[in-house]
Amino acid sequence: KRQQKELFETLSKDIVDKYLPQRGSGCFSMVKPSESEKTLASVSKDLFDLVQHFSAHPDVTAMHSYKLLLRILEEQCELIEASDGKPVEVSVKPAKEVPSNSLQNPSDPDAGYDSHKGQGYQVQLMETYSTQKDEKIKSKQLNLITHVEVEPACEHDSNALIPALESTRERDLSPEEVLADSHYGSDENCEAAKTMGVEVVSPTMGTPKEGAISLDDFEHSEQGKLISCPQGHAPVRVKKS
Repeated sequence: KRQQKELFETLSKDIVDKYLPQRGSGCFSMVKPSESEKTLASVSKDLFDLVQHFSAHPDVTAMHSYKLLLRILEEQCELIEASDGKPVEVSVKPAKEVPSNSLQNPSDPDAGYDSHKGQGYQVQLMETYSTQKDEKIKSKQLNLITHVEVEPACEHDSNALIPALESTRERDLSPEEVLADSHYGSDENCEAAKTMGVEVVSPTMGTPKEGAISLDDFEHSEQGKLISCPQGHAPVRVKKS
């Protein structure tokens, strides 16, 4: 409206009156749950019409706001085309088909979505730690954050470990051993870390079956060395895989 006034005036009065006046915000914020499906269908049709209406105008298609409209259309809508190749129907994709890295907020297009954390960002941290038990000695040792990476909430933790190790190596801060949650300890990550001279120690994924013997049933030293089996017998031989 501000940048392309003449083109703005080519829009239908119905569209302008529906979204631009002060009451336009109610189109989204005051929708009853029972009417949400109908509202989304109407909005998706209007979205497609806007994209089509300005698609032949380079001054508009180059605008950031227009590109966001296109992104929403591609990520959250499905176009059903007729035999002549022209879209005849626009429908909203089921929630499970909308990618987690889809647009969450037009004012913050890099934010992602996670079913547990919600919308926004997450941070990956790597820090040093001390195994010293003597509190006096431990209090004099430095525990430093060696890596920080802010990323969209949709990013999986398994993709964060190797970039973190590469980052610390570039700054001569490579660890010999990394203690991490199970999501970081995939076979691929462990093997890749090994080529960098780093051992990854993490729990295995999943929950053991009831009655099954797991690694937690064995006794280990503070350094992670195997001491005895669940029946108290020392190992005859220990092999690292």
